[in-house]
Amino acid sequence: MVSTGDKFDVSGNDLLMWWQHDEATTAVALCLESFGNPRKFSRLCRALARTKPVLALRTGSSEAAVSPRAPAVTPAVTRDALFRQAGVIAVDTIAELVGTLAELSWQPLPAGNRVAVVTNAGGAGVLSADACARAGMVLTELDAATVATLGALLPEPAPVANPVDTTAAVHADTFNRCVAAVLADPGVDAVIAVTVRTALGDPITALTGIAVGDKPLLAVRLGQVATVAALPGAGGVAGTASYADPAAAVAVLGRLADYARWRGCPNPSATPPSDVDVPRALSILRECFRVDPAGGWLGPLATVELLRCFGIPTLDTRFAAEEGAAVTSFAELGGPVVVKALVEGVLHNNAHVGGVLEVRDPDDVRAALRELTGRFGAALRGVLLQPIVAHGRELLVEVHSDGVFGPLIVFGLGGVDTDLVADRTARLVPLGDADADDLLHGLRCSTTLFGPHATAALDIAAVRDTLLRVGLLAQLLPEVAELDLNPLIVGSQGCHVVDARVRVAASVPVDPFLPGLRG
Repeated sequence: MVSTGDKFDVSGNDLLMWWQHDEATTAVALCLESFGNPRKFSRLCRALARTKPVLALRTGSSEAAVSPRAPAVTPAVTRDALFRQAGVIAVDTIAELVGTLAELSWQPLPAGNRVAVVTNAGGAGVLSADACARAGMVLTELDAATVATLGALLPEPAPVANPVDTTAAVHADTFNRCVAAVLADPGVDAVIAVTVRTALGDPITALTGIAVGDKPLLAVRLGQVATVAALPGAGGVAGTASYADPAAAVAVLGRLADYARWRGCPNPSATPPSDVDVPRALSILRECFRVDPAGGWLGPLATVELLRCFGIPTLDTRFAAEEGAAVTSFAELGGPVVVKALVEGVLHNNAHVGGVLEVRDPDDVRAALRELTGRFGAALRGVLLQPIVAHGRELLVEVHSDGVFGPLIVFGLGGVDTDLVADRTARLVPLGDADADDLLHGLRCSTTLFGPHATAALDIAAVRDTLLRVGLLAQLLPEVAELDLNPLIVGSQGCHVVDARVRVAASVPVDPFLPGLRG
């Protein structure tokens, strides 16, 4: 136990370095009010968590909860992205911390998320199944040999499907053999045994003699006073944790499965694409700062050109200051277009703000300019013409730069669903291959969008490539303070950025690993 106080001389990062080489330390639990150097913290945790579990108690999620000593409130989404990418097991309560740490100390990590539940109370099996669904765990189908073994052990009315209800009529030794049979099933990664005391005794006492092997066994004792307790193993040594609630045990198992998956994935750096023109991108930024040293929002054409420097799929965009140029641009684009108004202070152009859709001939172009001129008057600086994109799923990709944490990549539903649904994931740069996959598959709707039974086939490879390219842009161009691609429309073949905005700001190079004092 280490209390660092105000961390004037010893920081959490110092302790992480110590614990990594301390053979007596097998797991680490943290309670951090703030991050002095989050990039160094991430680097140290990534190395430490590969061999020793690192748990962290989330704090400061609300403004009222922040300690007056904390120098700044860490945004929860950025903090959680940092924890996930660094392999940190994050929990919200001390009870969750203790319950997770107990299972990590006494049981092996699961090889996957396939769970079997064995209980002598049918209602507890239903509660466990519901908890598994919430935690992303799968109640797996039992092997035929396991079903046969259970059928021979249990009385006739007992169902042998997962969750296994032994009924309250079985003795402790029978319950023991049922748990052992399920543990031996090759399709099971972990077992949760949920028991309630009956007139025949307490079946949980029989679990102390089970040889767990390489699969975790979690016990739930309904009616237990303590939230989590130690269940002795063979020879009186603690063998597993006993929980008072099936949901608590399943939540612990879900965290262990996530951690095991992170440890098994090296997350290599993404291979940089060959069609990136960094010198040209830097020249665009230099020109912006020459005009305005403070930076600001890039113009739409400069924004498109900057995105193209990194191979981000943009639409062919033409600018026209007057009617004749607009008609010429329409002819060059050769098809139906969208006409967007360029108005001071208007960043997103759509039909409700400054856009005219479905312009199909020169007369429509002229009519569109008359409409926009009437709408904005002297504030109209010109128009942009873009080809119409085929209908598809609207997504968003954003960059939010932080001087301490670095750029954060946000991915989620875009277009009209942006604020209506608010389904998003976030990761800090640099993005590795696993980070890009986590962004894609971390949405609540990811299975519906990208799963094998999706309602429409979407080009997930194109979206993944765009995420990696945006991550590379944010990594190489720290002057990009904000970037917003919304919507990014994806169909069965490819994706296109329909609307984009970029804000740049002067960036002072700072070594993120250099320790220093704050006033």
